[in-house]
Amino acid sequence: MNSLLSAQRLVHLAQFHPKLRNIWYLLAAVTFSVCNQPQEIPKVYHYAMMLNSDVEKKDLNRLAEKTIDLLRKEATQLRSSIDETYPRPTPFQRQLTERFREAFVKSGPLGGLPKAINVLTTLKEVTPTVLIPSTKELDPFQAAAGNQPCYLNVGRACESAEQTTKRGIEHWNHVYSKVSKRVVNNLNSTYPDLWYYTLAHVYGPLLSYDEILSAQETSLIIIASLVPQDVNPQLRGHLKGAVNMGCDQETVEAARNLAVIVSQWCGVSWKSGVVKL
Repeated sequence: MNSLLSAQRLVHLAQFHPKLRNIWYLLAAVTFSVCNQPQEIPKVYHYAMMLNSDVEKKDLNRLAEKTIDLLRKEATQLRSSIDETYPRPTPFQRQLTERFREAFVKSGPLGGLPKAINVLTTLKEVTPTVLIPSTKELDPFQAAAGNQPCYLNVGRACESAEQTTKRGIEHWNHVYSKVSKRVVNNLNSTYPDLWYYTLAHVYGPLLSYDEILSAQETSLIIIASLVPQDVNPQLRGHLKGAVNMGCDQETVEAARNLAVIVSQWCGVSWKSGVVKL
């Protein structure tokens, strides 16, 4: 794959808009993921990590060049170089890594599960060893026999399916507000299983979960996921939904515009432009 992100473009993203100071990197990363450009994720991730280091002076240009240089290392040297760069990750860098993972998981149903798998695999390959989650080995055959849990809710509170669904519908109503009933019934009349899947497997367990990314941040990530896909009806709803969730209009437009720029770098074109708020 061709490299799309230069040091200059990294700096451009970091300075894109003051309202996006604490989320530009997630919006850019999710847009690259949906555009199927996972090779750009390491640059966005490590640039954000270096910018938020307690010991580095925030010289945007120098850190952008340092990021590019780090990732030019041969595969055999890259792991040790990354670990040497972050011998003691700061609490913020730990949180930042979690935020990247969560953003990609939330974008999975929106941009495609295969892309989310690929980008999370790419992220793991360039994550400092100390920040790679410790997990137990799962045996799907034992799980099928009832001898082992099918999955582990790592980092998420245990709750019943009813609680998850209730949280999902509350989040849905907050996003769609006055048009919630109409949108629900549009999905339900199209195919009841579509509405069930949307609520029980997307809004409930994923989009309404706000312990790592806030509801407002999730709304902006949804916008970044939709912009490259030429799905104006859904994008229009979520631009308005982000405002309903408490984002101001300037922030929503900035998120949309950043996703447009990144999509253009990826070669995306749209049939009739990208809808605005």
